[in-house]
Amino acid sequence: RIVATALLEPGDTVLVQQPCYQALRETPASLGAHIIDWRPALGWDFGLDALPDGAARASAIFLNSPHGPSGSMIGGRYAGPARLVADEVYRPITLVPRHRARSVLERGDASVSISDLSKPLGLGGLRIGWLATHDRALLASCARVLDYHSGSVSKLSALVAAAALSRFDELLEPHLRRARANLSLLAAFVEQHEAWFDWTPPQAGYTALLRFRAGAAPPALHAALRDRGVFALDGAVFDAPDHVRIGFGLDTPGFAEALGLFGDEVRRHIAPSPVPTPHGDVIVLAKEPRAGYTKTRLAAVVSSARGAELSAAFLRDTLAFAALRGRRLYIAYAPEDARDAFHTLAPDALAFAQPAGDLGARLSHAFETVIREGGLRPVLIGSDSPTLPAHLLAAAHAALMTHDVVLGPAEDGGYYLIGMNAPHVSLFSGIRWSSDAVLEQTLARAAEARLRVFVLPYWYDIDTASDLDRLQRDPLLRAESRRALAIGALAGAAAS
Repeated sequence: RIVATALLEPGDTVLVQQPCYQALRETPASLGAHIIDWRPALGWDFGLDALPDGAARASAIFLNSPHGPSGSMIGGRYAGPARLVADEVYRPITLVPRHRARSVLERGDASVSISDLSKPLGLGGLRIGWLATHDRALLASCARVLDYHSGSVSKLSALVAAAALSRFDELLEPHLRRARANLSLLAAFVEQHEAWFDWTPPQAGYTALLRFRAGAAPPALHAALRDRGVFALDGAVFDAPDHVRIGFGLDTPGFAEALGLFGDEVRRHIAPSPVPTPHGDVIVLAKEPRAGYTKTRLAAVVSSARGAELSAAFLRDTLAFAALRGRRLYIAYAPEDARDAFHTLAPDALAFAQPAGDLGARLSHAFETVIREGGLRPVLIGSDSPTLPAHLLAAAHAALMTHDVVLGPAEDGGYYLIGMNAPHVSLFSGIRWSSDAVLEQTLARAAEARLRVFVLPYWYDIDTASDLDRLQRDPLLRAESRRALAIGALAGAAAS
């Protein structure tokens, strides 16, 4: 209200993104502004270079970025005359470090950012927020409006807010860790219910939108969820009745339990639907499973021969789901004499040898080769994540329709997936490979090159004995890996 009162006169035209926090629309409307509703596609990052008709006559554009409830980010260039006013309370909630939404303050001196402590730290009861702008005259005008409309902040609230801000990153980090873990649980849930849902993984914030493939959910579903103590907000609240909003900021055990109950009721009330065909290509970067050559870290725990057996199982599972999810399957293999082995594993794949050099050289060569051969939205994965949700390949292909790069962050600090429409060689230069800085350095390179990056939920690689234990409990465990783990368990029991 403070910004709107300072900015607007009755009869001004205001463009408002929808859906949004209701006050963003109702406040300028209550001041006599003419509202133009702008509804960018739900879930995908929304571009200021694709504003609707009527934007040119707007004096202000009110946004919610990163967007609640979808978690999408603001993108595109804007050079129009209207002021950008953005509710940015979700902006600190970065689901991948270094992948924070750009502030509207970076898009012009007349822009205004609004934020508070409520969403990031759960301190809404303080009722303390702020606005930021480079326009000092507007700032002074807002201060006068605030003095007129509001009393002073309580001393206690001010002290608590100052203490929270002084330790903001420290207090926020546990919330972010929990949200990242829960988002991976949600990705596994969507994988198990892909015939019922699709989604665009959120880029920031604590909420995600799932879309029902069959259309709007029956009222009986939400009634049944309420009876079981599960609150999933009907997308009709956001004029999106074929969606449901999921909040993933709560404690992980409770979230996992709620997802289980939610899935039970969805399967009871809604029939499954067909899953669309692939619309992009997949590259698998792979080594031939040989004792002492593959899974060397794991082999140090389970023996070289056992490491090769597990590596072979992981590779077969990976090639199987990649072939199903790719319009065309490519294999970048090593060593150079392994062509026949990979032809036996995947006779329909287009295989080529990896060159000498570090991982960056091999990744760069794979993309250059596939793009030169006419590859469509190529996405590259390894074979170290055999339970990777396969639908994330489809999400990556879809993201490449609007982004330059897509990354799947791995829990060890690397990435399990990278996709791009052009061979951006700079992303593979100067990276400390096999370190926990790979993802962070790659995102930094992308920012330097001004590339638009879309990130997927975290997933894990299999490198250690504890990873194997986790794999055995994973509900997404695939057939070949399950068989190899069972054989190992039998051999261990016989030896004991």
